[in-house]
Parts: sequence; C-alpha cells; structure tokens
Amino acid sequence: KRQIQKEYGNFAFLWGFSSSPVLFDGRLYLQVLQRDTTFESNGTLRGRKDGNNDSYLLAMDPASGKEIWRHVRPSDANGESHEAFNTPVPVIREGKTELIVAGGDCLTSHEAATGKEIWRWGTWNPEKISHWRLVPSAVVAQDTVLVCAPKRAPAYAIKAGGSGLLKDDFIAWSSSDEVNSKDVSSDVSTPLYYKGRFYIMNSDRKALSCLEPKTGKMYWEQRVDGVKIESSPTGADGKIYFMDQRGKVTVMEAGDEAKVVYQVDMGDPAQKDIRSSIAAAQGCLFIRTNLALYCIGKKP
Repeated sequence: KRQIQKEYGNFAFLWGFSSSPVLFDGRLYLQVLQRDTTFESNGTLRGRKDGNNDSYLLAMDPASGKEIWRHVRPSDANGESHEAFNTPVPVIREGKTELIVAGGDCLTSHEAATGKEIWRWGTWNPEKISHWRLVPSAVVAQDTVLVCAPKRAPAYAIKAGGSGLLKDDFIAWSSSDEVNSKDVSSDVSTPLYYKGRFYIMNSDRKALSCLEPKTGKMYWEQRVDGVKIESSPTGADGKIYFMDQRGKVTVMEAGDEAKVVYQVDMGDPAQKDIRSSIAAAQGCLFIRTNLALYCIGKKP
C-alpha cells in the first residue's frame, strides 16, 4: 500500500485527480499531470506547501508497490492547462514498449523501461490559454497518434517514430486543415480506434465521426437525439456503443457507412450527468447509470 500524495506532495488539481493507472507487461504506470503552482480552492490548499509541484510519470511493481522509476515531465502550459485527467497509453514499437502521454499542452512518448522522454510534439495552445485542461486520452493506430485538444479545438494526428522535439511536419492531419471537418473535436470523450477507423465523439454536437487514420478523411458523421454525450465510444462485436448523460444508449454499425442499429433508455429520465463508458467483456456489455450497473448479454 502506498500513498502517493504523502510521498510526493498533495496534488494540484482544480477538479481532483482522475487518471487511471495502467497495468501492462508486469508493471503499473501512473501519470500525475498537475499545475506547477499551489493554489487555494473552496478553502482547500491544492498542491505542495512549498509550491514546487512537478508533473511526473511513475512506474511501480504491482505486487509490492515498489517504485521502479519516477520521471518528471515538465511543460510550459499556463494555469489549469497543466492539468490532465486522462490515462497513459502503452504501445509496442520495434519490439520496445513506449508510453504515450497527452496533457500540459503537449504530446510525449516515453520509454516504458525508464520513463525517459523519446519525443515531444506541441503545442495545440500557442496562445497559452489558461483553462485548457485535457480530458481525452490519446489513441494510437499503428504509426498514427491521435490527440484531441480541448474546448472545441482541433484533433491532431501525429506521425509516430520521431525523436526529440517534433516539428509540425510530423502532423499527418488535423481537423482544422482545408481537407478535414473542423467539427471533428472532443472535449471529454476519448476517441476509439476500431476495425481500422477512428471514431471521435463531439460531446456538444452529439455527433460521432468515422475517419481514416492516416489521412483524416471523414467517412461519415452521425448526430443522435438526446442530451450531451461525455462517455467514450466502445467497439465490440462489429458495433459502436455509447451513452448520453440521461442513460440513452446508442448502437451503431462499425464501418464506412453510418447506420444506427437501435437506441434504448437505460436510466430514469430524471437522471443527469451520466458519464460512464460502456465496457465489453466475455460476450457481455456492462452499463453503469447513476442508479444501477447492468450486465447485458445472451442468456445461456
């Protein structure tokens, strides 16, 4: 048992810490991308008393909790834009495991063995806007890394495999260019890579887009009835599943044509702010509303 804040200092997050740890290849990885200065919110001091708040990655032995390495990840973001609530993504390139980390106005890749930074791209925030915290995790499709900038800003596809500080010629495409739709954006939902396609949920527009990973070509955009969607899309059994904040589940065919298979209400209409993503395991779907956890599957 370890108390990370006791060892390294109180976290400096406005909305609290919510990055999930990742268990991969016998190691447990955790990221803490937080503000570099201490502040007070609702009568509580957020951050270390000395004000020295590093953002860092941590690798641990999952059985003992013993630290394997800790790597400080600096950024020149401003204020809340230091904060990220997503999860590092492990990928294997040329036989070696890397960790893809998004937040603090930049995208980085790290050696999983040591935490050492391999490459860095960014920024998507050249004006240093101070409230651009990042929620969606990065998504990897072969040699393309997708990251969605916050607050209706573009999505960027970055070519993997570089080293050091990557220049903008490593941008494969973005949703702000002359080819791709500027409406392809996600402030909260993590995109999905499934069956050779990216699926990106625009929470505010209640629209799911299907794109080709290397070029950003949009095959379709499907807007759905209901309220705001902040859950992430899930791929399983050739279909895409997602749920809105009132518990309405939408099921679509995965593929190059938009097709809604069905919609079903899983929650009480009075519910709101449901943000849980649907999980698929062992032939079943697990759906959590504010009131209940459902397991959906075929009866034996």
